[in-house]
Amino acid sequence: MKKLFILIFLLLNLAVYSKDKINVGLVLSSGGLGTGFNQMAYDGLKKAEGEGLITFKYVEPSNITEDLVFLRDFSREDNFDLVIGMGSVVAESIKKVATEFPDQKYAIVGGTITVPHTITIDFAEQEMSFLAGALATMMSNNNKIGILLGMDNRSFNRFKHGFTQGAKYIDKDVTVISSYMPTTSSNPFNDPVTGKNISNLMISRGTDVILQVAEGTGQGVFAAAKEKNIYAMGSDIDQDGEVPGTILTSVRVRIDNAVYNLIKEVRNDKFKEGYRQSGLAENGVSLTDFNYTRKIIGHEKLNLLDKITKDIISKKIIVSE
Repeated sequence: MKKLFILIFLLLNLAVYSKDKINVGLVLSSGGLGTGFNQMAYDGLKKAEGEGLITFKYVEPSNITEDLVFLRDFSREDNFDLVIGMGSVVAESIKKVATEFPDQKYAIVGGTITVPHTITIDFAEQEMSFLAGALATMMSNNNKIGILLGMDNRSFNRFKHGFTQGAKYIDKDVTVISSYMPTTSSNPFNDPVTGKNISNLMISRGTDVILQVAEGTGQGVFAAAKEKNIYAMGSDIDQDGEVPGTILTSVRVRIDNAVYNLIKEVRNDKFKEGYRQSGLAENGVSLTDFNYTRKIIGHEKLNLLDKITKDIISKKIIVSE
């Protein structure tokens, strides 16, 4: 009898617990789960799912027309507590769909626009890029460093501006060469051939550290860096182990943390629409742990990076967008 009572008690609690789950729809940006940007959002949701907080469904649109279709489909179903869109392109689609479904809650991750009944989670890419620019300058023998960006928009330009400010903080005379992926590229975020060509052009001009912010295109940057014996830097996820010793560090946008924390907010009925920016202080952005380059960089430079990090968090150093 006692065992039966315990079993009934557990089943009742399980039923109540399952009702606490929220249902989430995720519309990925171009590239789908093949990109670190999208993968981190998926990882944040999987963590929440593993803790019994959510059930979720994700889709991988191939163009902006499909963005709109998937967003409308999720919204029409009327059983998603939250619909999340990844990146600035999907954000523009949410801007349209949100007016059609005023009762649906949305979230934009990695966008810059403000939309009704939508949380926009942006990231202070300029802060971690400041650290990357400082480190790149410290590690450069030629006092010439470079950055390759996937496209020209506000978010990507934060990387560029932060990188440049960090470099100039260490040495005001450093040369920073920046380049955007050409609009003629079939996929600026998965074009390693063009990425390698641009990197080789930078290297021919004396650049000896290159930060890539172009997802799969960065594989071309890494290949060029290894062949020409210079340093590179990764982005989005920890890419340091892909070419150990060549990749100094990776600038990380901690989308996984942001999405996981967002789920907890929505589940606890603390949905608050509007724009927010997550930076070093919120663990929204970071560099990696230098697992392969700690000895190469050295304690003195790492200690200076640590001090710069603390100064940015305390607002002693202000990094502009």
